[in-house]
Amino acid sequence: MTVELAVLGSGREVGRAALLVGGRGEKPLLLDYGVNFDEDDLPVFPGHVRPRDIEAVAITHSHLDHVGAAPSLFVSTVPKLIATPVTIEVSRLLLYDFIKLNGPNLPFDNYAVDTLVKTGTRLGYNETVKIGSYDVSLVDSGHIPGSSAVYMDVSGHKVMYTGDLNNIETRLVGPHKLAGLKVDTLIIESTYGDSNHPPRALTEERFIRAVREVVDAGGTVLVPAFSVSRGQELMMLLSENECGGPVYIDGMIREIALIYHNYSEYIRRHDLLDSAVRDYVIVDGWRDRRKASRKPGVIIASAGMLKGGPSLYYFKKIADNEANGVFLVSYQAPGTPGREILETGRYAEEDIEVKARLEWFDFSSHIDRNGIIETVKGLKGLKRIVLVHGEYKVQRALAEKLVEEAGVGEIFIPENGETLTFD
Repeated sequence: MTVELAVLGSGREVGRAALLVGGRGEKPLLLDYGVNFDEDDLPVFPGHVRPRDIEAVAITHSHLDHVGAAPSLFVSTVPKLIATPVTIEVSRLLLYDFIKLNGPNLPFDNYAVDTLVKTGTRLGYNETVKIGSYDVSLVDSGHIPGSSAVYMDVSGHKVMYTGDLNNIETRLVGPHKLAGLKVDTLIIESTYGDSNHPPRALTEERFIRAVREVVDAGGTVLVPAFSVSRGQELMMLLSENECGGPVYIDGMIREIALIYHNYSEYIRRHDLLDSAVRDYVIVDGWRDRRKASRKPGVIIASAGMLKGGPSLYYFKKIADNEANGVFLVSYQAPGTPGREILETGRYAEEDIEVKARLEWFDFSSHIDRNGIIETVKGLKGLKRIVLVHGEYKVQRALAEKLVEEAGVGEIFIPENGETLTFD
């Protein structure tokens, strides 16, 4: 059997994940269907595929760069979709918000999202389903709650697509569960393929110490965070480590925290999430926001890059006071307010000088170079690796390391639009 892999997105780029995998002459499986954003913050879609030309779509997790284009498949048809229950539920919220912010630029509306959510097959970890001629299962990828790698058998050829992956343990999720699986062809993300993250325990210790120093001195700490996973992880970290003041939760972080709370089997330390949901102040309206910005304590709010949402409101309120703190805990993309503030100490759009204590903490949920090498070594029967979801320069450096340290002979770095074939 010849296996074909067509790259519709995430080829030599981070995000916009979209891959077609299957046997030659057979309908393939679509693995993720996400979007990226251009410099004007407009959505950029992956290569086109007709729903009738695929057996199904498997969504690895709920971030828009993996699910943002999927509703376009449900406008006039209802293809088969598989994902974990929590992935489908969180995707619903993110896709509604996506439409709210970008509706005129999207080829779908809420009805398509509702159809996706209503008809999608909710699959637990390690459950196997027959899709066409393929046996398909989802394996815990350790990235965020409900995230999964797709493991498929194509006439005896074992293909693993990792989606986004992590191999460390946090309070929110455990490490991925790929070790020991037989894999012929591994399709793996390479976002941080040329660098390593600091030990998570050291990052957490530094963060808690910084928060306590600001709050103990009577200041307010703003923690702009991603709505999915990052905000909830910080809630749980603070729940386990008293910070000396109240903790306020604002933005979509609160809704997603409640979804996670309802899916306890996907949360490693559900007790900490339960405590945070029960004890923290859920901001409800502008009166609560004004109160939170004036009192010593911690505010965890979306959006993580300060591109909008309540976090930008709080930033404008507290940034010019040196008694306060602005602690960034998410990736800050080039061109975003968060990146600008880190590099210049100013918010140029309103000419605000950041006098508050400004720090960035590496709470990445992506696997790093050493983690990728360790993951590869833990698989059985590996014949080849396909690197996706990474910048080309990073992927080339990673490929050299994999040959040197993991002994992998065949490594491919495909471009978008390229098709690879394997016997």
